[in-house]
Amino acid sequence: MDEPTSHYWVEIKDLPENWQSLRNHQAETLAEVWQSQAKDMQRSHAYHNFLIKLRRQWAIETGILERLYSLSEGATKTLIEQGLDATFISSGDSDRPAGEVVAVIRDQYNAIEGLYAFISGSRPLGKSYIRELHMVLTANQRHYEAVDTLGQQVVRELPRGVWKALRNNVEGPGGFVFEFCPPEHVEAEMDRLLEMHQRHEKEAVPPEIEAAWLHHRFTLIHPFTDGNGRVARCLATLVLLKHNWFPLVVTRHERAEYITALRSADAGDLSPLVNLFSTLQTRAIRQAMSMSEEISSEASAVQTILSAVKSQLAVQRAGQMAEKRRVRQLGDALRKLAKDKLDDRAKQIAIAIGVEGEGFSAFTTEAGPGSTEAGYHSYQIVQCAKALGYYANRQVFQAWALLAIVTSQRVEILFSFHGIGGNSDGLLVCSAMAYSKQSTEDGHTQIGEVLPLMDEPFYFTYQQDPKEVIDRFGKWVDNAILNGLDYWRKSLGA
Repeated sequence: MDEPTSHYWVEIKDLPENWQSLRNHQAETLAEVWQSQAKDMQRSHAYHNFLIKLRRQWAIETGILERLYSLSEGATKTLIEQGLDATFISSGDSDRPAGEVVAVIRDQYNAIEGLYAFISGSRPLGKSYIRELHMVLTANQRHYEAVDTLGQQVVRELPRGVWKALRNNVEGPGGFVFEFCPPEHVEAEMDRLLEMHQRHEKEAVPPEIEAAWLHHRFTLIHPFTDGNGRVARCLATLVLLKHNWFPLVVTRHERAEYITALRSADAGDLSPLVNLFSTLQTRAIRQAMSMSEEISSEASAVQTILSAVKSQLAVQRAGQMAEKRRVRQLGDALRKLAKDKLDDRAKQIAIAIGVEGEGFSAFTTEAGPGSTEAGYHSYQIVQCAKALGYYANRQVFQAWALLAIVTSQRVEILFSFHGIGGNSDGLLVCSAMAYSKQSTEDGHTQIGEVLPLMDEPFYFTYQQDPKEVIDRFGKWVDNAILNGLDYWRKSLGA
């Protein structure tokens, strides 16, 4: 295994000239549709609880990432669901006393609560607020571990809310060193960071890019003695919240990907960090949009319905119908494109396997919106949506295209087009999945585990340029089909 490459300090760099290429259109599309629906949903008790749980998760996981404490999955889930109470942590759930763990978590929860208050006050981001953040985050952290000049591990008192007075570089085996900003340059570098950030806000840099840039450049400065990662994730969250997105929740399960993305940013490539942040945002937005079934059952839904009955209803309805037509037309165009690409692959596969066994074949089928067959494959589509963490709404739109490969077993690659959440007429998605099928002795069909072929569904709305959507979708479909064919290949050896 190669030794890690040392990193020597240089002044932080602005966004690359080609920063527009870093945009994550999937995340931006979903966020735009969410914001058009959010006002009504935000009145609900369910949405309020969702945000509280998301903040609790942020508070818990940010400390785990920094190895301030360990916490079992079971205790984590209970604290998120029931509240930040030390009595929910049993012996063996953590490597520290329950009271100490919860005290640190509450500090982190207070910090993220403060971000919402900061935004509502319309204060510009400045050094004083960043120092305040550090003080809140570390209120119950009295010490930190360090290495002295003799290379010995020592425990020192943590200065809160002040810039570092000593170097805090990271050193490792083989002479490896990662140099952060020297203490004497911290003030100037923080000034430069905030100056560039303010300019980016005026230039309307998209939130997923700015959050990743601000987070990474702050970590390169590493202005505090300890707690820099927690502050960095607060700053990234602040950017996202200003755009009405959700807190940046990086869990222990994303830690390896998160560290790898930061190392790529160290080397000059910000795209993995942007894409990770975008993926985490789309996950949170999907969860929020999929709450509509729960929200509709609440008493507060009555108020939501009443507030929606306005004098402009007729005008809105006419506009909505036009929007529905446009997005459905685009959805059907994408279905046809998927079918064409599957046709090409079916021909290639049929030729390749036709001579290998009697009855071996590959063929495609499809169903357009409004057809009787459009409602087929419900089980597979629901299972794929569950695996990706969203609610598949097939009432607003349903269509699909499918490739079947028949050898000693049958494998299907399915592209499904449908809505997401409970009120998604202006937003449709395509999900891609693969699974096996076989006939049982009693004449029924047994479907194997449904595997999503892409980490995210493909999102599209009536507001987007159809040509741009079709170009992106073509590349997305090609990747999904390749993943599906790889699934088929592996299934042959099972």
